[in-house]
Amino acid sequence: MALYQIQNVTFAYAGEAQNALQQISLSLNKGDFVLFCGPTGSGKTTLLRLLKKEVQPAGKMSGIIVYDGNLLEEVDQDRGVEEIAMVFQDPDDQIVMETVWQELIFAMENLGYEMKTIQRRLAEVANYFGMESWLSLPVHHLSGGQKQLLNLAAVMMLRPKVLLLDEPTAQLDPIAAREFLQVLYRINQELSTTIILSEHRLEEVFPLASRIIMLEQGKVKYSGDPHTIMVDIWKKKDPTFWPYLPVVSRLYLTVSQTISANNQIPLTVKAGKAWADRVELQENISAGPVEEPVKQGCRPLLDCREVFFQYEKDLSLILKGVSLQLERGEIFTLFGGNGSGKTTLLKVLTGIMKPIRGKVFFGGKDIKKIDAEDQARRIGYLAQNPSLYFNRETVAGQIQSRADKLGLGSNHAHVEKMIHFFELKEILDKHPYDISGGQRQKVALALVLLSNPDLILLDEPTKGLDPLCKQEFGTMLQRLHRYGSTILMVSHDIEFAAQVSSRCALLFDGKIIASDTPRTFFTQNYFYTTFIHRVLGEKLPRVIGIEDVTA
Repeated sequence: MALYQIQNVTFAYAGEAQNALQQISLSLNKGDFVLFCGPTGSGKTTLLRLLKKEVQPAGKMSGIIVYDGNLLEEVDQDRGVEEIAMVFQDPDDQIVMETVWQELIFAMENLGYEMKTIQRRLAEVANYFGMESWLSLPVHHLSGGQKQLLNLAAVMMLRPKVLLLDEPTAQLDPIAAREFLQVLYRINQELSTTIILSEHRLEEVFPLASRIIMLEQGKVKYSGDPHTIMVDIWKKKDPTFWPYLPVVSRLYLTVSQTISANNQIPLTVKAGKAWADRVELQENISAGPVEEPVKQGCRPLLDCREVFFQYEKDLSLILKGVSLQLERGEIFTLFGGNGSGKTTLLKVLTGIMKPIRGKVFFGGKDIKKIDAEDQARRIGYLAQNPSLYFNRETVAGQIQSRADKLGLGSNHAHVEKMIHFFELKEILDKHPYDISGGQRQKVALALVLLSNPDLILLDEPTKGLDPLCKQEFGTMLQRLHRYGSTILMVSHDIEFAAQVSSRCALLFDGKIIASDTPRTFFTQNYFYTTFIHRVLGEKLPRVIGIEDVTA
């Protein structure tokens, strides 16, 4: 039975001539696990927000949305708040109270529930989500994964019929993200709660989804179950949506000669291993960028020596003697769990934060003695939140402001190059807050790279980027690598890092460990490794990517 009926919906944001959504017609059933995906700016978030009256964007809509037999616009406000829950991308955007238990009961108190009912549900939800031991904790003591779990638990206190989630794992490390998605699947299976989410972690979500909706330029491009979608994309040889398929499935489709409706295309590591045991596969490893040794210079470009850092005297140390040498021309990727100190380390390396002990040298010179303007030009830093870079009314104005500061004219070749590469032309006249999260990430990246910095520090640069844009961004990083740029990237994106990095390491317990080439790093890891290595590691021990395999 349909929970949502979306009929001929077209939507344009206020003040925009171009439609964000065009003639969308969908029927979403009760109990479905629905995945929205598609290129950045394709309308995923817009469509998701239209499904909840309280968060609908300002603009002009035609067509109708029916929820559980009633026009959505006519659904009683309290009913809409209780039955239709939403979890946003950034965990901190949704939290309003100081402690975990206060956050959990906040919505129920506002809706006037009796304390007896609130206490019963609090006990039940805390037990279901395994949160009993942290009920009294201040929210700011929680990791990113715990905060997002708290947001989910808080909306589940109202026992919603549908959960809408907008890239809920974007801020989470791979292990925390996997656990969060498994909780969603458990809620869907055990409670029959309808799940509708927009997500870029397609490797993990594809096997969980019962229905996949792929959007392109505001229209539905593909709609169906995972198997139907994959076969359709494979038959059409669609270059735009091919990267959206799980890497295990792409390997199967690449190797297989014929595909029929009866083929069981593997979606998981378990299914991939079972298939791989039945076929002949060989290693096809050639020396690519990740295998090239780094050219050792007289001295490293960046030299971090025994750095310690804590935010306040009475708080625990975040960094406990971090030492790191970055040679010129490296693409170094640093992994680690939420709260391990990766972002803190980047801020120390830029000079934004001062270590309590230890030194950072850039180009052989103490970073504290480098002129601030020179430092800002030579070290490009992309923070996790791209909105920090926006203080102008339009994207064009923001780019122009940065170009002026760097002494570049608006028609400068490098400015045009950044606009073209990041596909910003269509959004130049828009306000930075009126574009999608992925588009904001692109704009922020362009702003950082306008100065042609010697050292580029990137904090989760692929967050919000669709698979195709990620491929293009990886190509750009490797091009920068060939031109001699040095890049230090903090990331949760294992598959991306395996493709572009020259060295990888793990930040654990305040120190850097396990620093090595990607092939050595990923083949020696069990959890922090690629999907292809999980599938083929026992059979082909050196394989970490789909390009390493041939039939």
